[in-house]
Amino acid sequence: MTAQRLTLPDPEIELYEDGFDAKDRGIADLGRKEDGKKLSDLVEKFAEPMVIAVDAPWGAGKSVFLKCWVGEHIKPKYKRKTTTVYFDAFQHDFLDDPLVSIFKEVTDRIEKLKPETTEDAEQQRIAKLKDLSGKAKKYVPILGRAALRLAVGTVATEAIMDIENPDESSLDELLQNANSEAAKAIGAFWNAEETHSQAMNGFREYLSDLAKAQKLVIVVDELDRCRPDYALNLLEVIKHFFNVENVHFVLGVNLTELENSVRARYGAGVNAGLYLQKFVTVKMPLSVRDQHLNKDANADHFHNISQSMGIDTKQKTWQYLDLIIKDCPPRSMTLRSIERLTTTLKLSFLGHSFSWKTSGHDLLRAALLVIKVCETDAYQNILHGKIKLSEFRAVFGLFGPPMAQNTGENHITQASEYIFTDPDDRDKTSLGGSLFKPDMFRSYGDDEMKYLNGPQILQKLATEELEVFQLPT
Repeated sequence: MTAQRLTLPDPEIELYEDGFDAKDRGIADLGRKEDGKKLSDLVEKFAEPMVIAVDAPWGAGKSVFLKCWVGEHIKPKYKRKTTTVYFDAFQHDFLDDPLVSIFKEVTDRIEKLKPETTEDAEQQRIAKLKDLSGKAKKYVPILGRAALRLAVGTVATEAIMDIENPDESSLDELLQNANSEAAKAIGAFWNAEETHSQAMNGFREYLSDLAKAQKLVIVVDELDRCRPDYALNLLEVIKHFFNVENVHFVLGVNLTELENSVRARYGAGVNAGLYLQKFVTVKMPLSVRDQHLNKDANADHFHNISQSMGIDTKQKTWQYLDLIIKDCPPRSMTLRSIERLTTTLKLSFLGHSFSWKTSGHDLLRAALLVIKVCETDAYQNILHGKIKLSEFRAVFGLFGPPMAQNTGENHITQASEYIFTDPDDRDKTSLGGSLFKPDMFRSYGDDEMKYLNGPQILQKLATEELEVFQLPT
């Protein structure tokens, strides 16, 4: 017996190798290739340093997009002399020094570059890149925060520059093991303006030469998930140390959450949006719908992961979910909530105790699944039997009569009209009656159901169908 999956496996993206077409690695076609092309055009056309914020809510697919883009952008067919670097900020935020971490990622990336041809000029170009990155790397620990903690002077500067592959832990060890005699000989590094200037000028000189030989685009992902102090320190590092021509940064970020990090550090009264304008040159909202192909990324994603998880797409509940996602999804729906919705759907198959015999039941069940995942406040009102017709419809953006037949909005409008009609007034001619049939509630084997009003029906369905198994919130 083949084991089924409850969750979608992460795409197995090979950084710097895979692009947007690597479907065999679990990368879905969500219309992102066009977004990637626009981003590539932007970074290639300008030499002046830019910080581009790829802005989208959590779960909108930023990480997959950026991991694919760093490979797509440098494919040989485009003939671009550019090095892309992917840096996961969240994996490094337990450290204090963004500068050391970022530039170590840069040098590691350059060390792995290989000439595209066997020509001597190409061989020499790659050798030059590696030499320049190695020279710039020597200055990074001196300028880093670890060095600042002991006000490092010229003696410690020489010791730090002798480290072959500096990272924050090795710097800390060096500084902690400094004996008292050496410590007495260490001057106040940041008070020695000449030493400071030399280190900064040396770093910027080699970085500038490196960027002249090959444009450098550093992608910083998961910035909005980092500790507020680390996230803002990283932005300061970008602004002060990497402000060099042909060096661009692409931030994968939810700017709303990053603004919260600004407020956490500087207080609720600070103008967080204005503060971030100091660091971000261009904002690029990550689209959900591909206007060129007119494909709905959420619907495509729902189809792909349903197939990956072995869900029977012939089931009525799944088909109604598909209609809702295409026609009237909540505004809060993201690619991640689609994944959570599919897992919740699969759990509900295990937990349901009733025999679903009408289309109306399947439709309500699909609607409740969407509300549970995307609109928690409305779902809590359902569990407490306090949901109103207007609130139920508002989740799906329904504020008037539906525009077309056989759509998700049309079905939800009719079903909600029927169940929110007083039980004594429901009959064959009621709007939505065809979805349920006159004896809809008897299909449960529960005569009491036909006497329940709309909030009570939804409460019973949610409580007895969707609450058997729950995902953590």
